[in-house]
Amino acid sequence: MSSSTDPSATRIVSVKPLENKDARWLNLVQIEYLTPDGQTRKWEAIHRTTTPKTSPGGVDSVHIIAVRSSSSDPTKKEILLEKQFRPPACRVCIEFPAGLVDPNESIETCALRELREETGYVGEVVGKVEENIVMFGSPASSAAKTVFIHATIDTGRPENQTPVAELEDGEFIEPFWVPLSSLHAEVRKLAEEGFAIDSKVGIYAEGLEMGRLLGNV
Repeated sequence: MSSSTDPSATRIVSVKPLENKDARWLNLVQIEYLTPDGQTRKWEAIHRTTTPKTSPGGVDSVHIIAVRSSSSDPTKKEILLEKQFRPPACRVCIEFPAGLVDPNESIETCALRELREETGYVGEVVGKVEENIVMFGSPASSAAKTVFIHATIDTGRPENQTPVAELEDGEFIEPFWVPLSSLHAEVRKLAEEGFAIDSKVGIYAEGLEMGRLLGNV
């Protein structure tokens, strides 16, 4: 991958305070709430300004857990991850394909759109989307909500033979496949190499590892 598209070639130039009136995506808010002891207390939080009012359950974003059968062994599964530079972390992060829900867009449509835009792959959603758990990504600092969408990718489809991403201006994303059975070890290796591990990827990997240690995987 050339330096013009390699996420690791990104560099932080400066960091400075930002007033809410100048912010496009996020605002800092102060929440006042009454606790059981009768005290009124204050809490600082981040508010996402772009959440569509039409989004089911107020979901801001989707994360896609996409798998395919290994080309060397169809009985083995591989999971799709991404490398993307994240300025707050000041490094390249290991993430699931993900994105924000557009106005008047369903969760399923958003997931398939983001999957294709970021990786070039055409996937199929598995299960009933309405039964997926709505999760708060960081409830101590934000009310932003997300859902995991499970998807499969049929590499036999013509459009998945040589996938081409449709990245937006300023996006530099490198998709890659990891054996599902060794996800925990691969994520640990990537962390040791200096990559930031998105908590959702890390928790997913830890869950699989716990299941393996308990003999359920």
